[in-house]
Amino acid sequence: MIVERMMEMILGYDRNDWERFSIKNPVEIVLPKKTNNILVSGKSGSGKSMSLLWYIWQLLHKQESLVYIVDYKGGEEFPFDGLSSYAYGEQVFDTINNYHQFFTDVRSNRIRLSNHYTLVVEEYFGLLTYAENQSKKLKTELMAKIGEILAVGRGLNIGIMLCTQRADSSLFLSGTREQFQCILNFARCSSEAFRMLGFSGELESNPTSRYGAGEALALIDGQESIKEIKVPFIKNEEVLCDQIRHYLHHQPSLPKLIRAVAGGESAEQ
Repeated sequence: MIVERMMEMILGYDRNDWERFSIKNPVEIVLPKKTNNILVSGKSGSGKSMSLLWYIWQLLHKQESLVYIVDYKGGEEFPFDGLSSYAYGEQVFDTINNYHQFFTDVRSNRIRLSNHYTLVVEEYFGLLTYAENQSKKLKTELMAKIGEILAVGRGLNIGIMLCTQRADSSLFLSGTREQFQCILNFARCSSEAFRMLGFSGELESNPTSRYGAGEALALIDGQESIKEIKVPFIKNEEVLCDQIRHYLHHQPSLPKLIRAVAGGESAEQ
């Protein structure tokens, strides 16, 4: 019998408690079967990339999830070159295809995973633009695979953390946006994004005009109201990245997971 752990990740700390009382009251989510898919939005300078690194570190450090990262632009924020769990440029398509194959095989073979798995997609808008410049078919196939995992992966412990500067409806197939159990927008949120991301359904006005880097709105399934959060400043970014690199180095590659699932195993021993 497989016993699933309660896997929690801190999104940030309650902004109002932090500002008024200097109290760090954590805002948390539970990953498996609850908050499987996360959408992170924020323009350049919003603190989104640094917050994303902190989230990845938490998932790996606390053994909450195995993480695979695709970053088509190969930004300096993610110094993980040479690791099988990190891909940039043309490699991102192979990694997404492998993740989708792993998802498909787990589903087809009815394998129950005890570990949680997360595909982190950095700058989704740019990735889709890059794919479309290659061919419209490639873009369509990419969106379909991401959409299928978002729709079905929750019950399999296979999720996606999708990050973008622009939270535009054109990024998602019909109904795909509703598959995110957690939506974050860092710093100032435009009127269009405020509506599209679902914040306008619960807040009468947009409070983000006064937000600085690392401050965000969080809409979380199962929690009563929209949260205003603040992510702590990371002083030792290099040390954080070194630890992430260490964890990524010691986890199985996607091809290894695919081979194990093909043999009726979960590769979790």
